[in-house]
Amino acid sequence: MMNQLHQQEQYQKGDWVKGKSVHDELIHGYVESVNNYLGTIKVFVLECDNPETVGKVIETFQNRISQLEEPNFEQDESFLLNLIEVALITKDKEWFMELSAQLKELRNESEEVVPC
Repeated sequence: MMNQLHQQEQYQKGDWVKGKSVHDELIHGYVESVNNYLGTIKVFVLECDNPETVGKVIETFQNRISQLEEPNFEQDESFLLNLIEVALITKDKEWFMELSAQLKELRNESEEVVPC
């Protein structure tokens, strides 16, 4: 079993992931914590085919999850605002500050482009 764990992807807090819960629900969210010893991962669920799971932290096995590329925040202000709301809900001050700085930068860039 230990050999299997070394072959799995190494996840870190904040990684974007998709996969299945232990109840076979399709989930999409980000990593809250990883337990490499047990081969499990806790995911804050942003999307799920079971609406009751959305907004909760669930634990599933790492082999049921795959890593996603990090979204490009500069492209979508509404997505960034949604992430800021998630940071507030989870009381993650560091992430909130990072997202707020990105939003400020995005808004400053959009003000620089003035149509004729």
